[in-house]
Amino acid sequence: MNKSEFRVVINATKEKTWEVLFAQYGDIHVHNPGMVSSNYMHNATRGELNCERHCQFNDKLSLDEKITEMDENNHFTVVVTKHNLPFIKGMSARYELSSIGNMTGDEVTEVKMTSFVLFSPGFMKYLMRGQLGKGLIQHLFGLKYYIETGGTVNSHNYSEIFKSYK
Repeated sequence: MNKSEFRVVINATKEKTWEVLFAQYGDIHVHNPGMVSSNYMHNATRGELNCERHCQFNDKLSLDEKITEMDENNHFTVVVTKHNLPFIKGMSARYELSSIGNMTGDEVTEVKMTSFVLFSPGFMKYLMRGQLGKGLIQHLFGLKYYIETGGTVNSHNYSEIFKSYK
């Protein structure tokens, strides 16, 4: 599996960050500009262990994923259970939250996302790694923006928000 790590620092408590990232698991599309929609599966209404969501990237590409491990307010793991993404044989991700301080004494949270992707054929990792990484960076930026401002990020407003938001 190809492993990549991405980090973002969010001006919010671990609890608030956990609420959006984990408890609102099925609504990832409000802060992930690469998705047009997402929804809970199997009558779920909140993120929890074994909860599943469906994520739609465009008219053709989608995936389903499931929370397979969690330690409340600290970390959780998602595994892709079904997808139609080309050249990808398997995917999973682990989100880890850490409280860190800042100079003003406000609580700040670092989110570390570790992505694991198995490509088929294997050489595709060299061609697709950058594109997948860009999407994950956009997802984490969108998460930061959504938590800090309450504003949603999508493919139409991402570039403008990314340029202006510090």
